[in-house]
Amino acid sequence: MCGSPIRSLIESGFGESEKIDVSLFYGVRNLQRMAYQERFSDWESRGIKIIPVLSRPDDQWTGQRGYVQNAFSRAKKVINPSSTGAILCGHKQMTEPSGKSMVSLKLSQDETTYKI
Repeated sequence: MCGSPIRSLIESGFGESEKIDVSLFYGVRNLQRMAYQERFSDWESRGIKIIPVLSRPDDQWTGQRGYVQNAFSRAKKVINPSSTGAILCGHKQMTEPSGKSMVSLKLSQDETTYKI
């Protein structure tokens, strides 16, 4: 499961000692496939903003729809792109477009950007 590295990063204390803004764009087909939902309130209490994105939601879903890379592109709330990093975890069809989106926003392309 790809979410395991992300969960490990969050639960290891990532960002807790620094004042950083962390958002998790979490994309899956539907809520039934979204792992770790029971941990979201704990992660949010640690300062992580959870943004679930469903590509095939049911009619009751009111959150983000589509693919995670498109939701990230729509957000465009990067205040200082040169000091923003990303951790990408998922299929090549998601990580490549997401990476291109980050390059278009002029995010730093150094050791702060990782693919898992």
